[in-house]
Amino acid sequence: MMKIKSTAMFGVLSVLAACSGGSGGGGDNPVAEYASDSGRAARLVAETSASSSTGVASMPTQGRAEYDGIVGMAFGGQPASLSEAEMIGEVDMNANFATNRITGELDDFNTRSGEKIRGELRMTNGQINGSGFSSDISGRLSGGSRSPGNVSGNISGDFLGENAASITGQGSATSDGGRLGLSIVGRRDRD
Repeated sequence: MMKIKSTAMFGVLSVLAACSGGSGGGGDNPVAEYASDSGRAARLVAETSASSSTGVASMPTQGRAEYDGIVGMAFGGQPASLSEAEMIGEVDMNANFATNRITGELDDFNTRSGEKIRGELRMTNGQINGSGFSSDISGRLSGGSRSPGNVSGNISGDFLGENAASITGQGSATSDGGRLGLSIVGRRDRD
């Protein structure tokens, strides 16, 4: 599976954290939500930067896990790093280790320019293969001066750390507004 250079991503995301202002959510303020999510992305990258891919023999084979994290999206043909994200949203991914399937959604997007993007992208046909995962994504994102509209693509990534504690990945998609690159990072929800 793919290897992400977490150390390089951490350095770039440290800049985002410095620009994020304070802590806490932004409520209905897209500028504050974008800044808060950027700061959260930097913290997640810092937490996962020393993690390597979960060894195949160490992957869970039973049970389920929910992963919460951040997705960054940018127009262009290459997968976006979180630091290049024109839009930042939330990742909610569910892994069923007994069936090797994943589902989830990418939603609650805000733009760097301070606009709220409505809608969600659903993860479908998701599979766990070894210590990696892949999924199709599709949905509609609207609002703002440059919203993607209809989106269709895929993401792939790796489980990281002991007992698949975190996730990281990248993807690409086509949309009414042009090609999109995506980058995700998240950790296993302990609730």
